[in-house]
Amino acid sequence: MDYKASPSLARDSGKPEELCKDVSALANSAGGQLVYGIEEDKAAGKPSKVDDGVVDPKITKEWIEQILNSKVQPRMDGVRIERIDMETGKFGYVITVQQSQIGPHQAPDGKYYKRFNFQSVPMHDYEIRDIMRRSTTPDLHVVLSFGSGNKFTVQYASHQELSQTFLLDCTVINNSATPATFAIVEVLIDYDIVNPFALDPFIQVGAIDQAPAPKLRIFRRTISAPPQLPIFKEAVADSHKAQIALQLPSSFLGSTYTHLQTKIMAQGVSRHEDWGIITKGATMELIPPESPLLIKTL
Repeated sequence: MDYKASPSLARDSGKPEELCKDVSALANSAGGQLVYGIEEDKAAGKPSKVDDGVVDPKITKEWIEQILNSKVQPRMDGVRIERIDMETGKFGYVITVQQSQIGPHQAPDGKYYKRFNFQSVPMHDYEIRDIMRRSTTPDLHVVLSFGSGNKFTVQYASHQELSQTFLLDCTVINNSATPATFAIVEVLIDYDIVNPFALDPFIQVGAIDQAPAPKLRIFRRTISAPPQLPIFKEAVADSHKAQIALQLPSSFLGSTYTHLQTKIMAQGVSRHEDWGIITKGATMELIPPESPLLIKTL
């Protein structure tokens, strides 16, 4: 996340080119956010205060989109622009950028940039080649859910310390046009949450205990084609969906936070993502990796 004072978003003095440089650097790296309307303490790399907002009324979401689409090559996917009312008649902007799978993206000055130590810096040749490899490599993720959504209310029998069994759905998706024919999937769950019985194809393969992080159980499965289907972007096969049976101890009731992790490994792919479960009363809510709430909690 990079904070910038509102005057950084302007239509003159090379500011549009600087905007393109910063956004393309995030897309070429791991993604992130640019927040316009907050002054930053450069020494600490942290926000210092909220300013009055962007003065020029001609700077709009549409103007920002037009600048990015016309000056960055190739055009970036997955850029989201939000306008924030500063309650002064002016506005701030938050630009959310996903890691690109079709890059590298070239800034208006003909260079390719990446993020490094809170700055956008030119990339080396090997880094450019590595980003080009993304377009020919699967982009695999593990998506968790409680059946049809991210919320679930656990039920307890009378005088029981453990909840009735519920299921955590684990689905493998591919955001790349390149299919994956083999993958190793791991889901790591707080050790105090009970696994009452195994459900194929997941098997429990041990635990990891690295303080100060909580102890986690490791559940693993493999996907291999054949006999299963490859992992395609266009559709999710039933064989790429699986479940883990769980029971929640009563000690988790009330207001608690539980840490989860997902890992997936394939040829050219190694991804580790943090998830969370926030329990309020008897209702559990899954917090996905991209959620600001999860970032704040971590």
